Amino acid sequence: MRLGQIQILSRTMMPLLIVQFLLGMFANLFVTFSTSTDPNPLAVVFTGGSPALVLHVVVAVVLFILALLVLIAAAFIHRRSLIIIASAGFASMAIAFFSGIAFVYSGYANNSLSYLMAAGFLVALIIYGNFAGRGERTSLAEISKITETEPPKTARSRPLGLTLLQLIAGGIVIFGGFAPIGFNPGIVNAVLGAITLVLGLLAFLSAYAIWKNKKWSLTIARLANIGIVLFSAGQESYTIATATTANTVIGSLGGTVIALGLCIGVVLNLPGGSNGSIPVILTTANQHMRQPVSPRVSLEGENRSETVSL
Repeated sequence: MRLGQIQILSRTMMPLLIVQFLLGMFANLFVTFSTSTDPNPLAVVFTGGSPALVLHVVVAVVLFILALLVLIAAAFIHRRSLIIIASAGFASMAIAFFSGIAFVYSGYANNSLSYLMAAGFLVALIIYGNFAGRGERTSLAEISKITETEPPKTARSRPLGLTLLQLIAGGIVIFGGFAPIGFNPGIVNAVLGAITLVLGLLAFLSAYAIWKNKKWSLTIARLANIGIVLFSAGQESYTIATATTANTVIGSLGGTVIALGLCIGVVLNLPGGSNGSIPVILTTANQHMRQPVSPRVSLEGENRSETVSL
């Protein structure tokens, strides 16, 4: 992904952050929180909670995934300052997200978690606001420099970076396949776990194809990751609705949103085109063809040729 795409992701996040703030304030001022003793209060939010509170949770999940995509994009650009800022943004979003989930499980009574949620939100708003406006403050010289220097680095690192992303996502998905079978056995969970395991193995196959630059790598990567995103979203909804312990929901939800972000990151970073293969590195010849010949060198060459002819 390029710097402009980070800007697009950040500009997508800005209105969502504002909506998230308004939903949080509305819930805090006008919503009566449930006093149910259900061991899974997050399920109570979706089954009997206020629509504003439900939307607040959904937007939080979307923001968490977008923050992870920004971090992945920054990693592919290979600019240390950008990676540090994107990491801080993701960390602040993660603090806000998991503090919010923990706040629900505290019975809406832990003010420290509420404060952490607000602090994480504020830091995220500043960081992604900076990313959203970064393109407007970038000089023409900087844009030219990024355009000329970054594509070769991105092309060189893409197979390794995508392979690692795919392996991590596949590992999380495979663990998620064993979890429902081991923690809550039953026919439904066995079927869901088996499907999840197959998707995880497809993710590993995708990682192998990307690393080896197989002709079918783009096809298997898109199919595997889109399948994981769609199925995992549905499975997580079922898990939240049926889980009986807080640890099951928190662990499952955390792993799912991270896996979804990684899978979407892989799909967004796949090269376009119909050749079906992933470019590994630009050839030296192509790089030299794009480099303009220095006038000074040309003149020196002409002088040398004139001297010889004389």
